[in-house]
Amino acid sequence: MSELLQQARRRIQDVRTKDVEFIVLKNGRPVENAGIKVRMKNHQFLFGAVCYKYGTYDKPEMNERFTEEFTKLFNYTMVPYHWSWYEPKRREYNEPYTSNLIQWAQRNGLKKKLHALIWHELCPDWVADDADVKALYTERITHLMTNFGDDFDFFDVANETTVNDRFDNPVSRWVREYGPMNMLKFGTELTRSFKPDAKLIYGDWNVHGEEYYDFLRQMRENDIDIDYLGIQSHQHVDRWSEEETMRIMDRAAEFGWPIHFPECSVCSGTPIGETNYGAGAHNQWHETEDDLYSQAEFTKNFYTLVFSHPAVEALSWFDFTDHRWLDAPAGVVTDDLRPKPVYDALYDLIHREWHSDADLTTGPEGICRARLFFGNYDITVDVDGEATTVNRDILRKSFYAGGGEPRRVTIRL
Repeated sequence: MSELLQQARRRIQDVRTKDVEFIVLKNGRPVENAGIKVRMKNHQFLFGAVCYKYGTYDKPEMNERFTEEFTKLFNYTMVPYHWSWYEPKRREYNEPYTSNLIQWAQRNGLKKKLHALIWHELCPDWVADDADVKALYTERITHLMTNFGDDFDFFDVANETTVNDRFDNPVSRWVREYGPMNMLKFGTELTRSFKPDAKLIYGDWNVHGEEYYDFLRQMRENDIDIDYLGIQSHQHVDRWSEEETMRIMDRAAEFGWPIHFPECSVCSGTPIGETNYGAGAHNQWHETEDDLYSQAEFTKNFYTLVFSHPAVEALSWFDFTDHRWLDAPAGVVTDDLRPKPVYDALYDLIHREWHSDADLTTGPEGICRARLFFGNYDITVDVDGEATTVNRDILRKSFYAGGGEPRRVTIRL
């Protein structure tokens, strides 16, 4: 194991766990010898994946299996509202597909993100060259926030603007002429006019060079009102080194926004020929059994590094199933929804190594202690054979790096 990974494993204990002091009182007095069972129900950290394939299977049992495998592993998902997908014809929307995904996520207790309000790449064909794009975006965002604003925990307000000028369509030309900072102000202000406390994300994959950090600097100088940076980590061909992973997180964190990793891709195969990353592109891949285990091992290390960084609050996989985007073997499950080695590796991390339960007994002052990962817990107190269960959150503040007084949880019987 490399020195960076050893450091990350140690740092996780500081960044992601907290000493918790449980105090049991009955009629205002401490209860000695009370048995306490602490059971983790969910991480505060968001471990997610896109859910685009749900509901598309012909057989109901396949949709049920998708749900079972997804919810066993993840607590977060992203719902697609790419403009050309969602509104392929003017005011004709891709429903009930997206609404079904929202309802599915709600039934399964998943946090949800809308992706994405403004994005230059997927411009609908019906948007004319001389269209008033700002007016059309006003209509689009108004429709989405009016109908779905209360359904989402996070919103990608804009996506990949640093590469806007690589495209030539009515949206990219509008962003170029109006100005990226003006576009971001327009998007954030309009979204917040419907939901003032909306959690807004700016996402980008172009994160390796100075262009990205210059863009973030401009965002700060222009007081762009977002809440999170979204660092995409598609690694279909070139996998990030441990040093590059840490460098990117450290540099981005300097700007003071918490970080989400919204689109992480690692393949269990290698591309045949040059990879085409365009929307709807098809590629060929060479896949071996060794590639399956290489994907799992790299992902385990990558997740360890990302989870260890105090600025990061979410990490999502793209895609849950194999061979959906770019035809890539980038899923954590196969086409027929069988877990791959990478699925098992992630389960071991999220639900074993980074999971905490405790069985405790209070002392003379009615107190006992445990060190727990931040998250949601059921706490059952047993006194003389009578059990009482309460649910409590043990939550972490952004950028918390360890230390401080124990968190106190008082249970009054």
